[in-house]
Amino acid sequence: MKLHLLPLALLALPFSAQAAAPTLPPELQTGLRCAALFSIVAGEQARQGATDWPPLTQRGREFFVRISARAMDAGKLDRPALQAVMQGEFSALRANPNRAALKAPCLAMLDANLPQGARRQP
Repeated sequence: MKLHLLPLALLALPFSAQAAAPTLPPELQTGLRCAALFSIVAGEQARQGATDWPPLTQRGREFFVRISARAMDAGKLDRPALQAVMQGEFSALRANPNRAALKAPCLAMLDANLPQGARRQP
């Protein structure tokens, strides 16, 4: 009798795994993508002095911290779950030849959330 339930349990596995994936509001999903992009660009700026972007070392890092905290709260994510989400964003961006198209909307999001001259609150 228990063997009859096994196929049903196996069918439910993909749905359980899918349910475990974080569901974040679109603004936070976009924010995490932009945070990952800022991290990539800041690294390029440090290595190559990329000048087609504004300096992102400080503001980009602060944006990353703030958006990550909001995503962790909204999605009830722990650090490993957030790291997995961010790793997916990094991979997708590195594979995307058109990531420059994200520049304007991500910089607009950066300015809206962290205006130039804004400092981290203690």
